[in-house]
Amino acid sequence: MSRVEIDYTGEGRSDDAIARKLIEAANGIAGTSYTRGRSASGKQSLDRQLRGLNAGAQFRNPVLALRDLDQDAPCPGALIKSILPDRNPRMLLRICIRESETWLMADAAAYAKFCGLEETQIPKKLEDLADPKRLILNWANTGAASKLKRHLDKMRKTGVKDWALLGEWHAEFAANHWDPIKAAKSGRSASLSKALARLRELVKREA
Repeated sequence: MSRVEIDYTGEGRSDDAIARKLIEAANGIAGTSYTRGRSASGKQSLDRQLRGLNAGAQFRNPVLALRDLDQDAPCPGALIKSILPDRNPRMLLRICIRESETWLMADAAAYAKFCGLEETQIPKKLEDLADPKRLILNWANTGAASKLKRHLDKMRKTGVKDWALLGEWHAEFAANHWDPIKAAKSGRSASLSKALARLRELVKREA
């Protein structure tokens, strides 16, 4: 197995777990998580971190960074140009279209089982979704995703916001149930397939 170590970061805990699994799927070794080193989660906090990691990638391990496209730019290229125009080749910034939830749902059978959802409910063209998080929460609120509904009903009593509860749920799924290779081969998320391909190229280049 390759001994190429790749550090990683993302918007929050679920991105952290996704990045680790992607690095392992590309035959790399997951190094330091810079998500955990930040005082706050979210894309604004990530964006502020990127330039420092970009500069450091020249001297330390290469870095994988995951960032949602949301509605922030018309395409990934435009977003990267705006937040990291001088990207170092050892800094792999990959954009999830539109959110990292689509990458998880691309492993449709595993995701449906984990959430208590009918697999047929998961769209074939995930990147056409305007708001994947909202779709998932709707599944939970209506009971379509029975396991997720039970989890949210229980945890909402703690006062934690739904988006944070969903992030924890997805971190668990990504770490222990998600198969990124199967998801990339599903054809449901082109941005995931490209991210895994670029990551494999980076590992090969660094080996």
